[in-house]
Amino acid sequence: MKKILGGMRVAKRKPLREEVYDALKRSILHGKLKGGQRLIEEQLADQTGISRTPVREAFYKLERDGLAMHRPQGGFVVREFTVEDVEEIFGIRIALESYAAYLATLHMTPDKLSALEKKIQETEKALRNGEEEKVVELHTEFHDLLYQSCQSKKLTEMINNFRDYFYRYRSALLKTRYGIHASMEGHRRMVEAMKKRDPRLVERLVRKHLERGKEIILKEINRGRMVP
Repeated sequence: MKKILGGMRVAKRKPLREEVYDALKRSILHGKLKGGQRLIEEQLADQTGISRTPVREAFYKLERDGLAMHRPQGGFVVREFTVEDVEEIFGIRIALESYAAYLATLHMTPDKLSALEKKIQETEKALRNGEEEKVVELHTEFHDLLYQSCQSKKLTEMINNFRDYFYRYRSALLKTRYGIHASMEGHRRMVEAMKKRDPRLVERLVRKHLERGKEIILKEINRGRMVP
């Protein structure tokens, strides 16, 4: 944990528990803290120079958000992906995001299409430069642009409620060689379909895009290669 969170300094802009929570959350979402890895209260408190109480409070908040688990024998660990989790989260993603893409296509403008294409280009550049975290961030920004274009406040709110879950799975997927290339190709096809003003096609492409991502993650889990 020291290597992962090394250099973290607790600022005073937020309550201490929030600063610790934010740092741990980033590490979990980006896969620096792996599923099953212990979160050691005393070690983190010593490293950051704060008391153990805000650290413990941060652990409980991570548990409430589904990112950590309290073990029966004591202590916390990063929550691992399970097949059931993957099936559930991707089921939700497919339902929400395919409909959001359908609506976004109906409201698409040349400026919004240009923004999506620019995001793809930026992602390709980050990929060539080996900037893994930036690739994940840009993929997320692509999807955010898509959601914003759907012009449905309620739908966008529902998607945002699952934002951290979606982000963690996206981060895990993009770390696989096939996953990153399949995802990039999926984004290109979506944009081309939007240019044709074909909302049903876009909806099908998003559904296929997410189903393929689910398959890749499940295969990695079954092969014992993924402990995100």
